[in-house]
Amino acid sequence: MKYILSLFLLSFSLLLLIKGINLWSIMVHADGKGLAISFMGIDIVERVAKEAIPGYALGFTIAAVIPLFVFASMIFKPLLKGDKGTRESV
Repeated sequence: MKYILSLFLLSFSLLLLIKGINLWSIMVHADGKGLAISFMGIDIVERVAKEAIPGYALGFTIAAVIPLFVFASMIFKPLLKGDKGTRESV
């Protein structure tokens, strides 16, 4: 179960990061009316002014870091603690 949750967190983080990078790259191509922002098929905002797009791009990019930290904590914390419970006493 732990590995399924880890895979989900990593995938979600990657999706957020891709959306953030996408917004950073298309920000120069937005027309005068703005841009509609959606994530995974859900409309976040119907129209965002061209000046506000960097804020959304930064938000998606920073939001990608949070699940990545949780993923790293789930994977590396047991490795740093060691397997104290599995060793037999001699």
